[in-house]
Amino acid sequence: MNAPRVRCTVVSMNYSACGHMIGDSFELDGDGIRIPDGPSGSGFCYFAVAAVAQLVAEHGGDGDWLARPPQVMCPDPPEGLRMRLEEISVGKDE
Repeated sequence: MNAPRVRCTVVSMNYSACGHMIGDSFELDGDGIRIPDGPSGSGFCYFAVAAVAQLVAEHGGDGDWLARPPQVMCPDPPEGLRMRLEEISVGKDE
């Protein structure tokens, strides 16, 4: 898949059932997922990753949709966990 590398960073929430903290992030591209060490030191919720993976898969290599960093909500409404998506250059912050 010819997809941009997208960093997904938690920017706000009511609470996190999975123990995420503001600033936690993961990166997703056509090769898979990377979860760098973040404030919580934990992995990342499967449902939040799935919400973002669908967008990356739909848009493929067209990074124009990331020109104004979109935000995505985790599918668990009471959490109100919101993530900012941004395209990053391969090799940046690795």
